[in-house]
Amino acid sequence: MSTVRAIADQVRNALDYVRDAELAHFTTEISMNSTSVAWHPLDRKGGFIESFEHPTIDQYVTWLVNGDYSALFFDGSLIQITYGVTGGEVSRHRLAYFPCPYVLDRELLGQGMSVADAVELCRNSDAVLRSPIRFDFDSQSAAPGHPASHVTINGVDCRIACIAPLHVMRFLDFVFRHFYAQLHSAHRSFFGSSHSEHIGPPSLGHDDRHQVHFAWDVYATATGGMLGR
Repeated sequence: MSTVRAIADQVRNALDYVRDAELAHFTTEISMNSTSVAWHPLDRKGGFIESFEHPTIDQYVTWLVNGDYSALFFDGSLIQITYGVTGGEVSRHRLAYFPCPYVLDRELLGQGMSVADAVELCRNSDAVLRSPIRFDFDSQSAAPGHPASHVTINGVDCRIACIAPLHVMRFLDFVFRHFYAQLHSAHRSFFGSSHSEHIGPPSLGHDDRHQVHFAWDVYATATGGMLGR
């Protein structure tokens, strides 16, 4: 059984480590109500990666300035973490990673320059073409071509089925393992237990089992067995 408070504690503990280990410049406060866990923006003026339709650099800067993120990484990349809970079960989530569109000057950041100002200094330089990635789960929205749990890369029409909803530690492990491999190795003790963290039973539809999909070990609560090996 999952509760909003339990999920909030998991997210808070994960973000506290990321901040204290200086993997992030800043983390926002956890926002929590009776059914959801999210981040508390510094200035609410718009969504984060709602449409996922090829966001612009100006949109990234808006998210950055507004604090529309859960954590601002050391390199200017952003992550967003939201969960919904219904009837003691995780019913939805959105876990997004948005890479910084520039390679920022780490020396200037180390001297105290804000990430927003460092980004502005790069405006006339070449942008780095890296796609955002987002893990979504919505138990009520499953349909042909729209798996309950899926990962989206590049655009809204790219939905790759996932075996189950994703625990926040699995999400962070994925991001650092694949995009910051040296840091992942350096913080092996933090990421080491992520493979055993589960937040819901398998949600993969019958048709999606026969397509390419993301899979990991997931406890099947209905059968007591293990799926996804």
